[in-house]
Amino acid sequence: MDGFGSKPRKSGKYQPSLKSRLVKETMKSVKPIITNIAISKQRKGVGLLRHFCSVPKDVHIKDAESCFGAKLPMHAVWLIPDQLQKGKVILYAHGGSYVYGSPETHKSIPARLASMSGYAALSYDYRLAPEFPFPAALDDAVAAFDYLLDQGYSEDDIVVCGDSAGGALSIALVMTLRDRGRKLPAGIIVISPWTDLTHSGKSHISKRDIDPLMATKELRKAAELYAGGGALSNRYISPLFGDFKDFPPTLIHVGSNEILLDDSKRLAARMVKQKVDVRITIFKDMWHVFHMFDVPESYTAIRRMAQFLDSLWQEDRIEYEVHPGAYYRHYKGNEYRVLHIARHSETLEELVVYQQLHGNHNIWVCQLDMFLETVECNGTRVYRFEEIKEG
Repeated sequence: MDGFGSKPRKSGKYQPSLKSRLVKETMKSVKPIITNIAISKQRKGVGLLRHFCSVPKDVHIKDAESCFGAKLPMHAVWLIPDQLQKGKVILYAHGGSYVYGSPETHKSIPARLASMSGYAALSYDYRLAPEFPFPAALDDAVAAFDYLLDQGYSEDDIVVCGDSAGGALSIALVMTLRDRGRKLPAGIIVISPWTDLTHSGKSHISKRDIDPLMATKELRKAAELYAGGGALSNRYISPLFGDFKDFPPTLIHVGSNEILLDDSKRLAARMVKQKVDVRITIFKDMWHVFHMFDVPESYTAIRRMAQFLDSLWQEDRIEYEVHPGAYYRHYKGNEYRVLHIARHSETLEELVVYQQLHGNHNIWVCQLDMFLETVECNGTRVYRFEEIKEG
């Protein structure tokens, strides 16, 4: 099976792309510097990201600051693709530990998602700590959601999305809307969400030495600043400790080499227990929010996010599910029969168990997202597996 934009080793196993390995090693070399500086310098340094994270040429960025009420101390930007599918919108919250970051520093993710999906994205500049501690960011998230409603979108037309702190903020937004008795958005997409500001996950220890970007010590400082003296276990600050009753379909992406891995794994586990339609993908050897970097794995991951959007909004697109007992043809020509859909006991990733209908009829296992994704073949994008009739 194909890896995440990677090439096979001689042993048959897969490794990250050369480009991602170079980026990761570069981050490792500067991690001691960027994790031990004042917030003002962090903000300045993160601001440089806008020069390294490319934006597709077919996406246009429009300042939407004037669209918000005068009492809201934030601006927002629209990211609009040339091939726009009107009537649906992505509400994006950037990361940055609630103390730095902006729509400009994190524009590559919503821009690429807009390009690949055809849906416009609104990225909002929520207020940051320590100047504006909780609940300022959450209030801004609600205001951004309401702004979209004022623009004529319905809740069913909106998917909330975010990375890191912005991912947790997106979950807290949905939790807040539900607790206020309001209608919820169509879905949620979160990338490496920082859902536990108490940092009780074991991955803070187990991944400490291999995470090339994040440091628990710095996150603890940011958490205290964001909470502003409040309890870190507050469900709107650490949404992992809330409940997810009635939540919409949720997609979680996370890297295997990051200290926040357990924030995503435990979030998925709790959602599964509460009957949420949740899908989690753990990208092997990837780091925190690798989606924003110009590496092959980023484009693979964001393409899967676009597919998730289509599963919510496009009835004529391929279903975001696989049917046990059905037959599928691989894009290279071989045919297979799906036996079961399973979940990994450790990661909770959904897996497809399928049997080849040629040769020795081997049985294989593949991530659900990978089974359903598109790949490039002879210059065009085709589905990796396409359902066919028996015989």
